[in-house]
Amino acid sequence: MGDVMLPGRHLNLRHGLYKIDGMLGFGLHSKVYSAHNTTTKQSLALKVIDLEHQNVTVRASTISRRQSFQKELQYLLRLQTVNPYIVRIYDYDIKNSGVIAMEQGTPLRYYLPKYPTSSTPNLPPQTVNHFWRQLVDGVRFLHRARVVHSDLKPENLIVLPDGQIRIIDLGISFTLPRMVAAKRRKWAGTPDYSAPEMHKSSRGLPPKYGYKSDIWSLGILLHEMSTGYRPLYALNSNCEKIFYLKHLYRDLPIDTNVSPGVYDAMKRCLRFIPKHRPTAEQLSSHPYTVNGF
Repeated sequence: MGDVMLPGRHLNLRHGLYKIDGMLGFGLHSKVYSAHNTTTKQSLALKVIDLEHQNVTVRASTISRRQSFQKELQYLLRLQTVNPYIVRIYDYDIKNSGVIAMEQGTPLRYYLPKYPTSSTPNLPPQTVNHFWRQLVDGVRFLHRARVVHSDLKPENLIVLPDGQIRIIDLGISFTLPRMVAAKRRKWAGTPDYSAPEMHKSSRGLPPKYGYKSDIWSLGILLHEMSTGYRPLYALNSNCEKIFYLKHLYRDLPIDTNVSPGVYDAMKRCLRFIPKHRPTAEQLSSHPYTVNGF
């Protein structure tokens, strides 16, 4: 299933037969299709990950890909009943490809300007707050379950037709033991949305990060939704962004041309020192989250 599946093709999963209607998008190792259940006619999205490869030189990477898919699926299934902001899973299967049948929505990225100078208008303040409250709540439920997302960004969030936010990708998420707020692990993610501590190793040890790194990502998302651009947009490459974050030793400079409530929430989330950032629980009672100003 490494090739693109054309409309009309059928996939038989654990609990039903699904017909491909078209492609929604694709990533490095996955493709997402619009589809429907042939019995119930319910429209949904099918995420298909290629878990096999004929080329011996790249076959080893598919082992870790399979493990990553299985871990993501376990997280998604475990969080179904405890986090209303996790995408709803209808069906799944693991054969040569890993397939997840899930809710279909529009990526949050679609609602944001592609460039800071884009003619696309910024989101209305009411919409920003509507999305923000849900993002904070979604992360709050994640952290209650001791799960760190570690790659919160518009591509990993969808908006349902009724305006509800869903978290759709937990491929590099991890769990923390009780009473532990961070741990050392190799960084993976997206530089624009990653916290400075995710890039700071010491004495040859991997970086140490956890819940507060997700809070930083929330701050970046709020900045982008409110201003139409990310704080690091002026840096041209991922290497430049990582270098900047690795050598950042103060709070991130942010746009002041926003409402006082938005500015205060952003400023708190984007503190350089992780322990100075609020928890998701604290963010949920911030005046901007509660009142929209």
